[in-house]
Amino acid sequence: MAFYDIDLTTRAGATGAAKQGGLACFVFAGMGALGVALLGGIAGYTTPEGIGFMFGGGLEAVVGVIAGLRLRAGKGVFWGGYAALLLTAETIGKAVSLSIGGFILSVVVLVIMVNGIRGALALKRGVLFEDDEAEVFC
Repeated sequence: MAFYDIDLTTRAGATGAAKQGGLACFVFAGMGALGVALLGGIAGYTTPEGIGFMFGGGLEAVVGVIAGLRLRAGKGVFWGGYAALLLTAETIGKAVSLSIGGFILSVVVLVIMVNGIRGALALKRGVLFEDDEAEVFC
């Protein structure tokens, strides 16, 4: 099964998608922490540019960790959406700066994150899943 194809008709599929979205948020947080270390160090930790890079990367890391923890719990539609919004802005920036490798990685992480948000939203709605119907008759 492809990483962009998820099954939201079963509770196990929605839970799995939410957990994969949480993992994608942790990858996003790692990318933000790496940005703090590399871009802050290159620009200088005491320069205004370096402080700006560190603030932006730190914000991404904090939001990514919170969204990842919430999505791993099967919740976190709001935090996951905010993390996806930040990642979308970063992806647009990478496309504009022609960073092909970073753009591809960001798109893959964004797709998995959006699928995780969809899974958490399906769990939040509380609809009757196919596997719930089967448990009634067992």
